[in-house]
Amino acid sequence: MEKDDIELIQCILSGDETAFSDLVRKYQKSVHALVWRKIGDFHIAEEITQDTFLQVHKKLTSLKNPSQFAGWLYVIADRLCRAWFRKNHLNMQSLETVSEGTLEKTAYADYICERREDVAVECRREIVQKLLEKLPESERTVMVLYYLGEMSYKEISKFLGVSPNTVKSRLRRGRERLKADTSLIREILGSIQLPSNLTESIMRNIDAVKQTSPSGGKPLLPLAALGSSVVLVILLMGVSNQIVTNFQQPYNVDAESETTIEIVDTPVVLDIQSKPNLQNRVGNGKNPGESSKNGLLTGTESMQNNTAQDTTQWHLPAEARARFGKGRIRNLIYFPDGTRLAVKSTIGIWIYDIRTGEELDLLTGDMWGNRAMALSPDGKTVAVTSGSIVRLIDLHTLDQTDVLAGHKFQVYAVAFSPLGEILASGGSDGTVRLWDTNTGELLRILIGHTGYAELLAYSHDGKILASAGSGDDNTIYLWDPHTGKLLRTIIEHPSRISSINFSADNLTLASASWNGEIHLWDVHTGKRKAILTGHKIGVSAAVYSPDGKTLASSSRDATIRLWQASTGKLLKTVTGHLSAVRGVIYSPDGTTLASRGDDETIRFWDADTGKLLKTITGHTFLARSVAFSPDGKTFVSSEMADYTIPLRDAQTGALLKAFVGHTDYVCSVTYSPDGNTLASGSWNGPIRLWDAQTGELIKTFIGHERGAFSLAYSSDSAILVSGSPDKTIRFWDTDTGQHLKTFTDQVIGTNSSISLSPDGDTLAVATNENVIRLWNTHTGKIKATLNGHTRAVTSVAFAANNYLLASGSDDKTIRLWHVDTGELLLTFPKQSNSVNSIAFSPDGQTIASGTFGKIYMSHLASGKHIATLTGHTDRVRSVAFSPDGKMLVSGGNEGTVMLWDLTQIRRKNKR
Repeated sequence: MEKDDIELIQCILSGDETAFSDLVRKYQKSVHALVWRKIGDFHIAEEITQDTFLQVHKKLTSLKNPSQFAGWLYVIADRLCRAWFRKNHLNMQSLETVSEGTLEKTAYADYICERREDVAVECRREIVQKLLEKLPESERTVMVLYYLGEMSYKEISKFLGVSPNTVKSRLRRGRERLKADTSLIREILGSIQLPSNLTESIMRNIDAVKQTSPSGGKPLLPLAALGSSVVLVILLMGVSNQIVTNFQQPYNVDAESETTIEIVDTPVVLDIQSKPNLQNRVGNGKNPGESSKNGLLTGTESMQNNTAQDTTQWHLPAEARARFGKGRIRNLIYFPDGTRLAVKSTIGIWIYDIRTGEELDLLTGDMWGNRAMALSPDGKTVAVTSGSIVRLIDLHTLDQTDVLAGHKFQVYAVAFSPLGEILASGGSDGTVRLWDTNTGELLRILIGHTGYAELLAYSHDGKILASAGSGDDNTIYLWDPHTGKLLRTIIEHPSRISSINFSADNLTLASASWNGEIHLWDVHTGKRKAILTGHKIGVSAAVYSPDGKTLASSSRDATIRLWQASTGKLLKTVTGHLSAVRGVIYSPDGTTLASRGDDETIRFWDADTGKLLKTITGHTFLARSVAFSPDGKTFVSSEMADYTIPLRDAQTGALLKAFVGHTDYVCSVTYSPDGNTLASGSWNGPIRLWDAQTGELIKTFIGHERGAFSLAYSSDSAILVSGSPDKTIRFWDTDTGQHLKTFTDQVIGTNSSISLSPDGDTLAVATNENVIRLWNTHTGKIKATLNGHTRAVTSVAFAANNYLLASGSDDKTIRLWHVDTGELLLTFPKQSNSVNSIAFSPDGQTIASGTFGKIYMSHLASGKHIATLTGHTDRVRSVAFSPDGKMLVSGGNEGTVMLWDLTQIRRKNKR
């Protein structure tokens, strides 16, 4: 009698390696079918299938529930596929990209019938691929698992984590779409056979990994099964008694292991090229792990490579070489099991492993917008807002399962009911809408707000829905979500409300406000019970612990405060964030707090002691300025997170060093033409001069009352010019640090720029008055005022020839001027949004301009559009060409820096 998964896993964990072979045989075809469907290459699918079982063997001890093995296996295979796409800079297929028209345009049946006998194996697989491309993702996957994976409805159900009825309906719809071609799919997929020795190859690879695993790794088998000699070796190597004790304990498949891994909690990275010996295709006689390097095995290297996660390569757009920074943090939510954290950022949703702090996944798409995000109570679905709609995304498959449309304007808040069957959404149209999450049906509309409905919270029993927002005289509304009846309003709030949260017993509602107070309200009477004071300025969030005994609050005063919920007594003040704390949440078990701040860090704290446990970094507030070094080998950026300036290798993207010394956000950076120094301006005024090679601080220039938002060097590197919203432009001697002169009464905004002509004679100043002023740098007199833009001028740049000046404006145009005459030479076609940044290519033939989410490349002589680079999700604040013109670096308002390869664009432009 064939053993089920639980029995096989029990045998494996008891030391029976033949049981693992049985497990491989049972699932190898299913895994290969899934991977082949996603990757499209039969042989690469074999390799990833082997990798999948290597990961399974390595992590099997951490599987909490063996009955969920099939789903766990699916996630490992799926993540390896995604890792393969990331490594090869490809995108996974869109889930619903095939139109109905495509189904009618292509008919393969007659062609296949005519040539069935002489079509080669690879050609037949290609035909199947084309047929399957007609189907939506969900139907396509089920078809492949059913016919190629030879899985039953029930097996597919367990594998994908959906009901058997869902599997049946998807298969039925797929068959109906393909109609006559279904029989061909069945015939071709059914005839495909995996190599007979695939299982043996997988087991050989596992043996090789076991032989080369570093001593610090976890053994698969319980320690007792390894024999006394191994125990002695481990003890001699200094492994702690705690670890030995853990592995001496008998394994019980019904008990939760101390180190657990949930079904969707399997971080894996695929590196086929760096693991040639562990990725042998079946039939290769060379044993895995063999090497000609003095007999050393390569398994250890492969294991080390396999742990690295290069998030700079995730979901890159065309022409992009890397993305630095993970976007500005907008929201945090714990998964219900407490093992993962979902982080809404300005570029998508990051999923983190709580234990390691490692990035597990990034969900991208049209979802950045505001901070609204909600997780279903079962952790399977995330609701995110996108303009006036709400998208529901299956976190298991990453399918978009529904789009909820009905709001007239921006949706600001979403909240699942405690059972997850209803989703509430609130928007700038003043309505709260309730949706059936299973059908997507709009159940009812709650009307009462006179302004925006920005905040939503369900009571824990689901009987009350609270809503609040701006423009309502700071009113809180309490609704019966089942009837839509307004139960009561709370109208005594003294200031704008920033968060609302129910206590565990549903009797109290806590509301935080921007005046620094926290108000506690009786839910049944609407009367105020208490006011908690102590924060110096606005409170961003106030949340109850799961047991209801403690209230945690975060504030713009950079602190988190813990209060006794019953008395309002301040228990503890937690510090650590560098600036305003924008949110705080409890872990599901109440032992940990997670917070996000304007320093763009996520910090984890012990909920009882306030001790800092862990910090996640890499998110950035705003990438406002970028610059290449004159030799093109490095570039810098002001990413406005931790007051430092990262220096990166232009070829590899590697972080070489960080310039440390500013005490506020860095808002501008520029290299001296000789490459010896780097100048940086900060939000609070000081300008710092650094040794570009060593990172040593050379000088600090103090004089601006506000930030130095724009910097420019003279061509001989002797003078630095700085512009500021304090209405001054200052000239500095870079050798002595002396302040040379000041131009006053300059109407310069934080979004404006200055540019110094290559000969140093003319300074161009972009102003908020819709004009550009040209100054004689020697006399301090205005040479000319350039009129033509109809809105604020944001950016100016000189060409290398001294007499051409380009300008960008909020009027969406780029204009080209003759510096000597002031003549307007050319107005480029209007761009999609305000022009926020501009730069000339080194050869003077191309202009790059940054707008909202896009960089336009335009031909200088004609103004003709050459190419568009898309990848930023907000305004592109800075663009800079490499000295050879082959690369471009850009910084965006969403907090990322993008490095672009212009080789293909240059080649096309020369044709």
